[in-house]
Amino acid sequence: MKKKITISLEENILGRIDTNVRQWEGKNRSAVIESILKEKYWEFVDVTVIIFAHDRKWDNRPYPFSNPKPLLEARKRTIIDRQIESFTKTGIKNIVLLIEKDSTESFEKELLNKYPNIAFDLVEINSELKTGEALKIALTRKNTSKNLMIANGDIFYGNLDIEGYYNYHKEQNWDISMLLKFVLNPEQLWNVAIHWNKVIWFVDRPKAKQTYLTNSGLYLTTRDFLDQQDFWDYLEHTYFPKIVETENVIGYVYSWEWEHIQNDSAYERVNWWLM
Repeated sequence: MKKKITISLEENILGRIDTNVRQWEGKNRSAVIESILKEKYWEFVDVTVIIFAHDRKWDNRPYPFSNPKPLLEARKRTIIDRQIESFTKTGIKNIVLLIEKDSTESFEKELLNKYPNIAFDLVEINSELKTGEALKIALTRKNTSKNLMIANGDIFYGNLDIEGYYNYHKEQNWDISMLLKFVLNPEQLWNVAIHWNKVIWFVDRPKAKQTYLTNSGLYLTTRDFLDQQDFWDYLEHTYFPKIVETENVIGYVYSWEWEHIQNDSAYERVNWWLM
């Protein structure tokens, strides 16, 4: 819960804040001040974010870029930078990045200087490795904590409220939750059905649309839950369609801009949104 307060600032400090307002799309003075104070004073629950940043799949033609998808720029900032800003502004300190071989230097150059207070664990894997197998590798890393957030690195989120998502997940006290989004083309993505907030159906790229709800590529769960699972394949293709039938999977519907960057059209839409 937020409370409204009034503060007085020196003009030169206010000028610097206004400079940041111009640099941070969608921000105002209050949001910039809150972000600065959260970075210094606010402690988020112990969460490790695991990001799949190794995928080079691109629809309809060979992958057209020299950089991995998370390092694609959208209006002068990379996709992974925009993602990590959403995670870290809530106080998250540990991030495991699963990246393709020989890309460590590129990710270090992009992230380490921008986020000096974040403990990054860059793990090189084969770009063709299945997401379930990649997750298994991530879970062997020493710094992963009890609570886990799992993310696809080729997703653009606009104004993502990580704090609200996490609080909802904890209040419901279910095994795993997934971020959901209403879209016009779910047959090109993952088609999801919910009953109240329980996910009851999950299909990877169905032949025809059944609902207009899709999986947004962000999940919350725990180490204890994952240690009991046998999911060493593709998460969206085989694991989630099975688990929603037997386990407590909850959906959290996300209302802002979202895009799975899998083809030229999706990439162009992200750049248009950020104009």
